[in-house]
Amino acid sequence: MHTRSAFLLIAALAFSTSAACAQPATEASPDLARHYAETITASDLAAHLYVFASDYFEGRETSTRGQKLAATYLAGQYRKLGLEPKGTAETDDPLSPAAYFQPFTLNEAFVEKATLEAQVGGETVATSTFTPDRQDGTAYPRSGGAGTVSGSVVFAGYGIGGEAYDDLAALRDAGLSTEGRWVLLLADEPLSPEGRSLLTEDGEPTAFSSSWYRKALGLIRSDLGAPTGFLIVSDTSPLQPRSIAEQAAASAHKLGSLSLAGQEREDRRQFPPTFNVSSAFADALLAGSGHTVAELQRTIDTKLEPVVFAVDGARVESTIERATRPVTSENVLAFIEGSDPVLKNEVVVLSSHYDHVGMDVLATGDGIYNGADDDGSGTVTTLEMAEAFMQAKRDGHGPRRSILFLNVSGEEKGLLGSAYYADTEPVFPLENTVTNLNIDMIGRHDPSREGSTEYVYLIGSKIVSEDLDRISTDANRLMGDGLELDDRYNTKEDPEQFYRRSDHWNFGKHRIPFVFYFTGTHEDYHGVGDEPQKIDYERMARIGRLIFATAWQVANQDERPRISGKGFWDDEG
Repeated sequence: MHTRSAFLLIAALAFSTSAACAQPATEASPDLARHYAETITASDLAAHLYVFASDYFEGRETSTRGQKLAATYLAGQYRKLGLEPKGTAETDDPLSPAAYFQPFTLNEAFVEKATLEAQVGGETVATSTFTPDRQDGTAYPRSGGAGTVSGSVVFAGYGIGGEAYDDLAALRDAGLSTEGRWVLLLADEPLSPEGRSLLTEDGEPTAFSSSWYRKALGLIRSDLGAPTGFLIVSDTSPLQPRSIAEQAAASAHKLGSLSLAGQEREDRRQFPPTFNVSSAFADALLAGSGHTVAELQRTIDTKLEPVVFAVDGARVESTIERATRPVTSENVLAFIEGSDPVLKNEVVVLSSHYDHVGMDVLATGDGIYNGADDDGSGTVTTLEMAEAFMQAKRDGHGPRRSILFLNVSGEEKGLLGSAYYADTEPVFPLENTVTNLNIDMIGRHDPSREGSTEYVYLIGSKIVSEDLDRISTDANRLMGDGLELDDRYNTKEDPEQFYRRSDHWNFGKHRIPFVFYFTGTHEDYHGVGDEPQKIDYERMARIGRLIFATAWQVANQDERPRISGKGFWDDEG
């Protein structure tokens, strides 16, 4: 329980300040908060996002050219708005975009060598060796940590778990487990020779065709047991007319997994080894079963019924050798200094990640993951909030506390950019960082949520700080109660663990109060379909105005929000 304080007056007076406050009454007035919040519009957000989530930025994958172009775009926008650069990059030109950059070094782990061996009845029937400079055209690695693993084999059709067609249910019905086994899969989904899906009414292929990872993750999370690895037959699909040799050559130098230099975690759970294999390699493995890839694919596609079975006598062993090399990335830091001679030493951090997952170099169609929602939506919203605060400052109503706009990279690789800022090089002392408001995916609708689409999920908030929860509620009331503040995921019991899956986590672990704004995942999550034309810009603007009004109050009130309750970190160290 908390004692009565000026904070209760904030709630009672809906963002007006008490007479005891040592600031002009206009600084935190609800009328001013509403006035500047209303400069955040759907039209302005769309103007940014159609550029920021365009193919030009090549999916913004951490350390790549596209990510660096996106950083330059953000720096240019902040420069135009008049925000002060707070980067740490060495530059002789104070007007350079680099003035806004906080560079950091990462180690990229890449496959130095991978071997794959198939045996039937104890006899070797197929082998493959892959290095970045030499591929034999029969198999190549897509994922997996270093080491050697082996196991028996189960054929699981397309590996799809869905309502109209379900390979996973067929495995259960047949009493087949994937525990300790290699799972042999066909790429994509049942398709016509022209590449039209046989599972959808409009013939458009589903996300299962664009993401092998979705299939693999579905099997891992199922009750069928932990697979040893995955073998994906990827040279028989009309959507992917390249041979394994062509695919392997294209992927030989694709970016590997990343970690902060000096902070590699050997105990990090690795994804099971995953290889794309040729139909010839798979046929050798299937020889004892009397089946071939072509026959199995034809049967499934014709009947639209799963075919699954244990591949008797078959075993597969893989060895992956990894090495590391340094790469660089950048956070983008833009600053508005506070107007209060004392409180300006305290900082409110408004954050988003601007990186995404890059490009599929093997795609024959759209292979760019534009990341409009994830997290173009949050990033362009920080730009709009920066513009609103700068307009207030020019009008003589600048925030009392300072505000740092922090667009981080490396989120998709493990929250790396925010970890670097918080753990290694906090430009402002963490003890003076009063709140983090983090925005990650606020542009789409969660298909699993029932009821109105006028909502936003708040994570952190009252479970971390009752003060922040009151401020959020009052901010929503100030802006017309237009949104339902949903705390569905505001719990450690959330099976998706969203509370630790974005950059607020690296502030929260330092006991900094935070709110994570989020509207849920959707069918285009980490898919090529996450495009700017699918964004709900009107609701996104309302969420942006809510966050702005919350930041306005935190920046202008006398007391900083306090930590209350156990939060998420009571047993996290």
